[in-house]
Amino acid sequence: MRHKALALGSFLVLSILSSSASAADEEAQVRAAETRFWTAYNACDMTTMSDLIEPAVEFYHDKGGLTSGRQALIDSLRKGPCGDPKMHLRREAVASSITFHSMKGGYGLITGHHLFYVTWEGKPEHLDGQADFTTLWKDDGGKWRMYRVLSYDHGPVP
Repeated sequence: MRHKALALGSFLVLSILSSSASAADEEAQVRAAETRFWTAYNACDMTTMSDLIEPAVEFYHDKGGLTSGRQALIDSLRKGPCGDPKMHLRREAVASSITFHSMKGGYGLITGHHLFYVTWEGKPEHLDGQADFTTLWKDDGGKWRMYRVLSYDHGPVP
């Protein structure tokens, strides 16, 4: 009986440790995908952004409304922030505001606050605005992709 109790206890401890390790791995993977996406965004790298977006993505923007589907979102980025060669928009997350939440069923949630900087040709970069965001990432066969995105409370920086 004592051996069964010891075996059961060992199994439970290993299960908890394994679960914690996989949750930590999941968080690291989602955060890495988030970083890859925003690095690509800042470089207007449509190929990398597209690869990190779920085909059935829904992007909700408090100023621009709903954009449904990967191609529509990529087209919006191509025509919007990446559309004027004389202007460069750079997004920077406020590191202290970023939180991660694991969601059952192969999802991970990132929330936080970000700042937007603009550079016009021949002029220095300046802080242009800020907003909050929530991104639901989906595990697509081992590759994390943006699935639902909310960008809201856009406004000037005080």
